[in-house]
Amino acid sequence: MVAILPLLVPLLLLGTGPSAVPPPVPREASGIPQDGDRVVFIGDSITQAGRYVVYVEAFLLTRFPDRTITVINHGLSSETVAGTSEPDHPSPRPCIHDRFDRDVTAWRPDRVVSCYGMNDGIYHPFDPEILARYQDGIRRLIERADAEADARIDLLTPPPYDPYRRQVGDPDASYFGYRYPSADYDEVLDRFGEWIETLGGDDLLVADVHDAFNSHLSLRRADRASVSLSPDGVHPDTTGHWLIAQTLLKAWDAPPVVADIRVDASGRLPQPETVRDVSNRDGAVSFDWDSPLPMPIDPAWDPESLRVDSVSDLLNRYRLAVTGLEGDRYRLLASFEGEEPGPVGSFSAGELARGIDLNTIPVFPTVAASRQVLGLLSSLRDAQGRAFRASIRGESSPDAPPPPGEDAEQMGPIRDLCRPKALRIFIEPIPAPSPGS
Repeated sequence: MVAILPLLVPLLLLGTGPSAVPPPVPREASGIPQDGDRVVFIGDSITQAGRYVVYVEAFLLTRFPDRTITVINHGLSSETVAGTSEPDHPSPRPCIHDRFDRDVTAWRPDRVVSCYGMNDGIYHPFDPEILARYQDGIRRLIERADAEADARIDLLTPPPYDPYRRQVGDPDASYFGYRYPSADYDEVLDRFGEWIETLGGDDLLVADVHDAFNSHLSLRRADRASVSLSPDGVHPDTTGHWLIAQTLLKAWDAPPVVADIRVDASGRLPQPETVRDVSNRDGAVSFDWDSPLPMPIDPAWDPESLRVDSVSDLLNRYRLAVTGLEGDRYRLLASFEGEEPGPVGSFSAGELARGIDLNTIPVFPTVAASRQVLGLLSSLRDAQGRAFRASIRGESSPDAPPPPGEDAEQMGPIRDLCRPKALRIFIEPIPAPSPGS
């Protein structure tokens, strides 16, 4: 029998089956958050970990530096939307409906992003009763976001459970649960996700994380069967968190292009509007470029996963092409305006004419700056997350940073770093080696 958290019982008594509560009609689903929007993320330990939330926010900061979008992570470990819990869980699992007023409505969101399911099935084989309670919990969440928080809600299907990395905490367990998960538990999450997808439409956005995750794993395992993005079968690693972020950003129709410019070294063709002072002297080319920052690439992401998903073209197209070069090979140097240019790579004239993916050059100034953004943002959001969870326990610290939305002083330097930068670019011919050298 599935245990129900006491405070959720009155809610569940409103209806006992999938059709008991008619789906509410939320506000129109549209794409990227707008200037001034407040976005509250809720979910279980996967959301509490915060990586995918930070990746989404880092994208918004760098792609839309003129927008002030407040991102608030109120994920909570072990949580469910259904009010289900295993008998041997250290304490009844928390339920979002017991804290919705405090941690969602009170924060005045314009948008709520929800990711539940991993814990809701309590690691059992498929059970129609558990599915019904999950459905009731999600319907209630949609209703409360609209009626109580006056916000739209976007739903993520749950990330998959990876049986290849199944962890057994109690090998002598008498029943299924987090200490002894069902080996086919991902079938349960798949059913959760399929049902969530039926809710999607013009009025409700659904991002299918479950399918995106498993499709990616299928591609990766074609070459290496041992690939996993969830080391313990439940919690995604950094690459897995990126897949969650990527799936949501795609569902939001996030613009894929950072900058894709083509500079003509001969001077015979029009130059991009963001390029100034093009000079070509004795085969050496220089110009100024007002460049945006790309989305940060976390060095911890699996490079092969980035390649398989074509991340640079999908969400982070940042290319520089230079045509009209007459030499063979060239050295590319770059710096922020007013700084000494430094070498960032060497390329053939053909490679430069086709275009260089600047994301592949970690020392390129704007790429390095974007990683600095990610580091600063991660540190701030981690500290705020710890303070938020301490507040739930009734604790406080004088050293805790203010929460998102009240942290203009802490966010100011990060936002400044995200603004477009004036670059100085030099392309110098590399002399051909002398015969016999």
